[in-house]
Amino acid sequence: MKVLQINKYPSLKGGTETVLFETIRLLKESGYEVVLLSTDEGEITYAPTYTISYPDRNASLIKRVSNLPSFFYNRSAVKVLESVIKKEKPDIVHIHLYHNSFSNSIVPVLKKHNIPVVMTLHEYRQICPSYLLLDKNQHICEKCIDGNYFHCMFTQCAKGSLIESSLLTMEMFYRRMFYKTEKYVDKFICPSDFVYRKHLSFNKKIADKSVVIYNPVKKISLENINKGDYLLYFGRLSHEKGIQTLLSAMKQLPDVKLKIAGVGDLLFNDIPPNVELLGFKRQEELVSIIRKALFAVVPSRSYETFGLSCTESLSQGTPVIASNIGAIPEIVEHRKNGFLFDVGNVSSLVKTISEAISLSDEEYIHMAEAGQQSLIKFSADKYIKSLLSIYKELISK
Repeated sequence: MKVLQINKYPSLKGGTETVLFETIRLLKESGYEVVLLSTDEGEITYAPTYTISYPDRNASLIKRVSNLPSFFYNRSAVKVLESVIKKEKPDIVHIHLYHNSFSNSIVPVLKKHNIPVVMTLHEYRQICPSYLLLDKNQHICEKCIDGNYFHCMFTQCAKGSLIESSLLTMEMFYRRMFYKTEKYVDKFICPSDFVYRKHLSFNKKIADKSVVIYNPVKKISLENINKGDYLLYFGRLSHEKGIQTLLSAMKQLPDVKLKIAGVGDLLFNDIPPNVELLGFKRQEELVSIIRKALFAVVPSRSYETFGLSCTESLSQGTPVIASNIGAIPEIVEHRKNGFLFDVGNVSSLVKTISEAISLSDEEYIHMAEAGQQSLIKFSADKYIKSLLSIYKELISK
């Protein structure tokens, strides 16, 4: 069996790419052939990679404007995909992120060649033009549940930009009129029960095509861990991640240390002295920082589709303090393998951190061990077995 994986980004940018890389690795280890189609060569050296040309956000304005038609229909992507299919003859295609780069143009090509298509719903782009289900003020927004995607444009949900919000609104209408995803995708993989329920609340037509498969997590040995004296936030630095809530809480906890590892578009002002900005850290170094942290803090304000930061922390023996939102409660069990606090509520976070750091050594060790035990349902073995079962079922039809 040969699997064609399609993703917008070929390098590690976030949770989607983490899952993509692990999926390719697990497929290769299981003896299957894998080919990747992306926008650049990227970091994956263990699978042949084909690329399409698409200007990134750093391209000149003239270049981006001239490429605007490709936002809706990318002829270059169609041409490359046709070539890849002809050369590689994949048995099945697994799509991750494709909007804004490959565009909707690729899905009819796959249908034309009778190739089964699996899509993982890493974000909410199938139901929300701006993909986060947040308005410009970073509040939860589900207005488009009525099918009127002009809500996105009128409220400027995409970063408060009328131009970007209008483009995304038009793309959503265009896709729903001409390229309804449920028509071309044979199976939607939801990384959590929350994602499954939320998508069905917007579009019940995908119920029979949807299945929940949790993202894979590696279980790590807890031997010889020397814990530090700090809390840790790691990941993308953006408003929806709730970092401002965390910083506000840290101002009320001057004796508690916090380290922040990551990069993004968020600008920091008035950083309290007990907070250290580490910047970007490579995976090997980041793992060590996670492992030594007392607790990882995940203060997200948006509907997390899974919560890889939570599972990555638990796998390293580090309990989690997280917002009670989205799929996070499917991972973090309050006072068992971590703590949950009210979304965006600084007082709740301060109270929760205070309770967490007051645990006795025995209580802390028990919580860390419970975290490892809770990862059984997110095992890589379960993930790849479930994924292969879907692949084989679709290929046999």
